[in-house]
Amino acid sequence: MKKNIALLLMTSLIICMFSGCGTNADTTETTENVSQETKKETTQETTVETTAQTQAENETYKVAALLYSRAFEFMVALDTGIQDKCAEYGMEVTVLDGNSDSNTQITQIEDCITAGYDIILLAANNSEELVAGVKKANDAGIPVVTLDGEVGEGCEVLASVTFDNYAGGETAAETLMSLVEACSVLECSGASGAYHAVRRGGGFEDKMAANEDYVVIPNDCNWDAEVAQNAVVDTLTSNSEVKAIFAHNGEMIRGVIAGLKQLNMLYPVGDENHITVVSVDGTANELDYIREGYQDACVEQNPFDMGGLAVQIAYEYLSGGNTEPEYQQYVYPRVINADNVEDEVNWANQLN
Repeated sequence: MKKNIALLLMTSLIICMFSGCGTNADTTETTENVSQETKKETTQETTVETTAQTQAENETYKVAALLYSRAFEFMVALDTGIQDKCAEYGMEVTVLDGNSDSNTQITQIEDCITAGYDIILLAANNSEELVAGVKKANDAGIPVVTLDGEVGEGCEVLASVTFDNYAGGETAAETLMSLVEACSVLECSGASGAYHAVRRGGGFEDKMAANEDYVVIPNDCNWDAEVAQNAVVDTLTSNSEVKAIFAHNGEMIRGVIAGLKQLNMLYPVGDENHITVVSVDGTANELDYIREGYQDACVEQNPFDMGGLAVQIAYEYLSGGNTEPEYQQYVYPRVINADNVEDEVNWANQLN
């Protein structure tokens, strides 16, 4: 009887051992299968992410830069700033000249839509007249970044990159009042109603109005050197109280200097008969007049910085880095005078 019991126990033990071995093997096999599947899925996900990233990095974006006119030195430098930054990002860029015509720019926008450009950088000839063109880009799903100005209401713009024109006008007024005692001041303004003229003139006139000892005489010179020359001759001939001139851009400074020369009133800084001259832009001509002593100062707006910032916004948007950029982005004013006219950071000194 005892032998039978012992035999029964031994048989049960053997069965249990085999059962245990079988369970461990199945579990190990299942675990290995799960691990392999997990590794496979992870590898597939990594491959998809890497492929998407590589495609984004290798994609060449097509950029259209529409400038209102390359007749101005500032616009030529803006063109250069845009092209240099696009080359840095590996973006394909086409720069088009609007020749100061809003209809031309609207047609260019239509052509860009047809050609399938990824984004448009627009320096508008006229803020209100270009609304219709930007709206067409909106309807086509092409984002627009404005630079060196804005467009009116009724359309959507991804971001606006511009010089702080109001602050530039204020800075010009502060600079002028620090250079000349109370007097009458001729203001050679840009085209009436133009974005830049309204903002620069507003900043200048508001700041000057804070000191009632100065009298500002605005004159619409339409950004034109010849018109500015005539304004200088006519105003200074009829008003002997004018001892200072402020010009909204560098182009009109040529006319200002020519007008003073025509009147035999072109005297260098330091001479008791000197007419104080201040402007906005920072072109090579302005810097040369400062070197020669006929212009006191200019308020610089840097086109290289402006163009580069606009391209950066475009690239980050298209590549998914920043799809919701801050709308208003500024390039800020900086005063150039005889003390820093040779600085390398002056954009006109970077030309050529």
